[in-house]
Amino acid sequence: MNNIITITSERNDRVFIHATEGHFVTASSHINYYVGTSDIKHNHDVSVDTAMLMAEYYVSRGIEIDTVLCLYETQALGAYLAHELSRPTMMAPNPDSNIYVLGPEFDTMGNMIFRDNLVKMIRGKKVLVLISCITSGKTVERAIESVSYYGGTVVGITAAFSAAKEVNGIEVNTIFTQEDLPGYKVYDKHSCPLCDADVPVNAIANGHGYSKFEY
Repeated sequence: MNNIITITSERNDRVFIHATEGHFVTASSHINYYVGTSDIKHNHDVSVDTAMLMAEYYVSRGIEIDTVLCLYETQALGAYLAHELSRPTMMAPNPDSNIYVLGPEFDTMGNMIFRDNLVKMIRGKKVLVLISCITSGKTVERAIESVSYYGGTVVGITAAFSAAKEVNGIEVNTIFTQEDLPGYKVYDKHSCPLCDADVPVNAIANGHGYSKFEY
């Protein structure tokens, strides 16, 4: 893998991601860059500033959020985001908001499920899906299906980095896009030009991170 590069947000220079060029395999696709969001998820100061940027989208549009559904270790970021969304604004000087923050559980088939004591936080709620990175959008699609199954409605999708502009007709609110990482490509796992060119796989990646491929 080549050297790591750092990409900083134009709106806040304290918010950043890392990118490493190579050949990476995810559950549904192959990508030529691994995008690292560990600081956004696990560094307190970076998370707080990131949450402020993410919240602007919903506050400026008057989109109400009841629940933040956090995927891939984004619970801390989700809590900061919920805090920002519940702040008084000119449009809602006295907000009567009680925003839930939770993560899904997965059954043996990989489906997202919610225990009986948590269903009340989904059913009848306006849900915001929070994820660190979106490549193909498949994980977010599964989240939308699960929320719908339990009686909730996804009204927003937020990511630190997204290669997709929308998922299931819902615009993705993202801080970083492919324009911030020129050359970033997402390939179908069955038609990957890197594989066709016999470029070795560097690592297996998902929302938690990556594991180097051992030959």
